[in-house]
Amino acid sequence: MTAAVHRKGTFILSDPEPIRESGLDKQNVMRLRINRIALVQELRVEHILGHLVECGVLSEDDLRRINAGSTAADKARVLVDLLPAKGQHIDWYRAFREALQNPDAGQEVRKRYKLLVEFLDNTVIHRPNSQHTKFSEVESPRHKLPRYKPLPSIKSPDGEAQNVLNIEEERKQEEEKVLREIEETEEKYPTWSGRFEKTNDAVTLVKGYFQQWIPTPDNFRSLLTIPEEHFHKLEKSADPADKEQLEQESRALEKIKKLELVTVLSRRKMLPVGFELCMCDTVQDILQEPQFYHLYFKYLKSLESVDVNLLQDIVSSFYSVLKSNNKVARNADSVKQFTTLAFSLIDFMTEYGYYTDAEKVMSILMSFLRESHHLDIWMTKYHGYIKLMHLRNRNYNFMGASQAYQAAVEMTWQIKMMSFGQDILNEAEIYTELSHMLLELGSVNPAFAWSQNALKEVKPSDKIVLINTLCNAVMAYCAKWQIKRAEKLAIYTVQLAKHHFGQRNPLYLKALLHLCHFATEFRQDESCLQLAMFSLSTAKKIYCCDTIELAFAHRAVSKALMVLQKFDTEKYFYHSFEALRIAKKILTEDHPMLYLFLHTSASALQWKAFHANKETQDATLRMAEAEARKALELVIQHYGEVSLRTAQVYALLGQVYSKMDRETLPDSEKHPLQLAEDMMQTSVALMKLCQSSNSYFRLLAAATLGTFYKITEKPKECIMILKNVVDNVESSGVYMKWIHTCFENLIHTLQSLNMNKQVDSAQIQLSHWLRENPKLDSTVTIATLHEEPQGFEQFMTDFNIWDKKMKKALNFAKELKETEDIVEKAFKL
Repeated sequence: MTAAVHRKGTFILSDPEPIRESGLDKQNVMRLRINRIALVQELRVEHILGHLVECGVLSEDDLRRINAGSTAADKARVLVDLLPAKGQHIDWYRAFREALQNPDAGQEVRKRYKLLVEFLDNTVIHRPNSQHTKFSEVESPRHKLPRYKPLPSIKSPDGEAQNVLNIEEERKQEEEKVLREIEETEEKYPTWSGRFEKTNDAVTLVKGYFQQWIPTPDNFRSLLTIPEEHFHKLEKSADPADKEQLEQESRALEKIKKLELVTVLSRRKMLPVGFELCMCDTVQDILQEPQFYHLYFKYLKSLESVDVNLLQDIVSSFYSVLKSNNKVARNADSVKQFTTLAFSLIDFMTEYGYYTDAEKVMSILMSFLRESHHLDIWMTKYHGYIKLMHLRNRNYNFMGASQAYQAAVEMTWQIKMMSFGQDILNEAEIYTELSHMLLELGSVNPAFAWSQNALKEVKPSDKIVLINTLCNAVMAYCAKWQIKRAEKLAIYTVQLAKHHFGQRNPLYLKALLHLCHFATEFRQDESCLQLAMFSLSTAKKIYCCDTIELAFAHRAVSKALMVLQKFDTEKYFYHSFEALRIAKKILTEDHPMLYLFLHTSASALQWKAFHANKETQDATLRMAEAEARKALELVIQHYGEVSLRTAQVYALLGQVYSKMDRETLPDSEKHPLQLAEDMMQTSVALMKLCQSSNSYFRLLAAATLGTFYKITEKPKECIMILKNVVDNVESSGVYMKWIHTCFENLIHTLQSLNMNKQVDSAQIQLSHWLRENPKLDSTVTIATLHEEPQGFEQFMTDFNIWDKKMKKALNFAKELKETEDIVEKAFKL
């Protein structure tokens, strides 16, 4: 969209279109411009293309261009852009209007299209000479043009006499001149248009647009900070992904400029009465494209740095609309449109990191929906509760997520009671959210089971849900220590995210970070550092500002460097520090997510102290202790005293104390080594309360304590604990360094006590384990991630081949047992 400047201090809202010759055609073009968003939102081209082709409006080439759109909205957008270009010789508007009145669709669609026709018919095109009455409340002498009364020429240049009294002809010429000026200049200036129409329904909804002349604000100066270096790098890059991102960035910049201007006009009370910022078409354009939300974050943050919060203004406008229409809605279509706006706004706020505010908006919206009991909005309520559960999971409010889950289950029961309920209900998303919640709370086995159910239910066509489901499955398989399958899932998720969304999308980065988690936990080779650095580079390109995703990318690099023992430089500490700095900047000081960054920072600090001189070692260890203590407070507050996360932080705190001596903690009643032992014993005790006997988390905590006993020369305790670890660990089919270390420490301790028989037994056990768990011979490279993925259904068929083989073996064993029973009975007879 662009705005055309007609006289000083004013602009008009419009979209650029080809210049039209007929006044009627100009009005029809303007009708399409003004109602563009409603048409793109509601229109399905397959309902009207047949009639347009029959009328000769569209050609075969037009159909190919339209059908090239990836979504229904893209196809509708192409159609709306094509129609005005057909020219005067084709009555395209009449054919388009007839097609809307008689679509090839059902009754419900016909009702919606009838509303679109009403929007088009009721659109009033205000010409410039009609604007005086529209802004009488802001008129002042400086806005009025002086009156001139020039004498008309009696003769034209060619000497012919003119009718100087033909006022209608002069007016028509003036109108055409003004419209021509609009079309010639509208590409040079940013525009906006708002939509708001008060209806008799119980809730105010957008049903049309208005077009007005608006006086520009006095002394207006944009406060946006444009990342020139970022744009320059994208422009100079030969990477097609960077070229594509540059185009997207350019469009986003134009839209945020418009939004900034509209917000200024709104704050200065210079907009028409009844205008709401959240209904502005610039806001609608932004919210309709969730794949581009991240492009606006850097601009919003730059404005927040000068105390201008555009997002908060939009949210306040939304509250105003909701507050003024708090009665029960009687129109299901109106509720659907209103909740679509609300859901989009909530998604934007969630991605931006406004978790608490987004949850508040979501809670208010669900309260509004609960007042209506129409069958038509049951699915809206169901999706609302799932979205609320997702939001609370992102905000680490697991108690609230559990409540939202219960409400969603109740809606599921109601929907399934209907005859068509099973057909319209897809429970992949709720299974994924439940699995995520349980995984965070340490319930590994149930979380793993629900993640498998989600993989079975998810639809390949729902691309966003598909990637989120796969990412959650990666974490579930990692927690279950099904290493080979977790790697296969992680690599496929990255490939699929690239295929569907490209390399400059937050979902691609999310998939990358999940692969980094796997590589750091299980591969622990150079590839994990390569993947982490690639993720960090991708995060910087995607956001170009501080976001929580960038913090996670820095954390991934720090963890990879520490796993690989690359302590020759302090890069591992720098990245952990950056991750914590960004997280503290975005999150509140008591936010539970902060514990992840505190944990990584404390780990980096203890390694820094280990390689530092004595002068700085004590101070560094005390800093590590302080951050670990803060992480412990957060996990106890949000997860409880008996939880997996609490046990993990106790283990970290024990490792920090194990590197201290008496001089480091002169005021402590206990020696640091005694404190370390207490912390590690607490970790093991908590693991026993919340994890199964063969849980890898529990065995890892025990291995940490056993290693500590070896270092502090407590051989009996060391042997007892490490023997229990190696006896209970299950073969994952992949070599794990910490398990190998447990065997070696056990054997070394047994040898120190001359327990030769036990040494031989442990060495035989180790050789068997090494044979069953070889090192991964394959490597994961960036080129691997760029490979084209196979279809999801085929992938799942191959992925579950082991399950099928196992099921086949079990069925064979069952048949064999039945045969044996029959033979035994026959023998007895």
